[in-house]
Amino acid sequence: MEPPVLDTTLDTSVVAATIEVRPLAAPPAADAPAGEGGEWELLTGQVRAWLESGQLEKLWAQARTPVTALAALIALLVVLRVYSALLGAIDSLPLVPGLLELVGVIWLVRKGVPKLVRNSEREQLISGLRQRWQSFLGRG
Repeated sequence: MEPPVLDTTLDTSVVAATIEVRPLAAPPAADAPAGEGGEWELLTGQVRAWLESGQLEKLWAQARTPVTALAALIALLVVLRVYSALLGAIDSLPLVPGLLELVGVIWLVRKGVPKLVRNSEREQLISGLRQRWQSFLGRG
């Protein structure tokens, strides 16, 4: 038995007669004569109307905070990468890391130890640290 054959021909005159596509009416341009226009004028007219409606300002106000946060995050990443590269370059130089540690220890001994030995300066240092901690916590 033979399979049935489907008729794939389409009568285009019926489709064309049932579908009607009308062009959008473009707003007349100020310098164009009446009856002329096109897609470009329609597009520019719609963009101009959208800009005048104030929606662009609303969109920018909504996106300002996320855009600023994203820009700050990218800037922070760039600064950290540059800082890391700088520290890596300093660390790769011979004797520099050891000399920097020695400078830090000498500074600590000269500036930090005398403040901790004298009772009045020690109390002043501890009270200043407590005040800063309370200020940091938002209590002072």
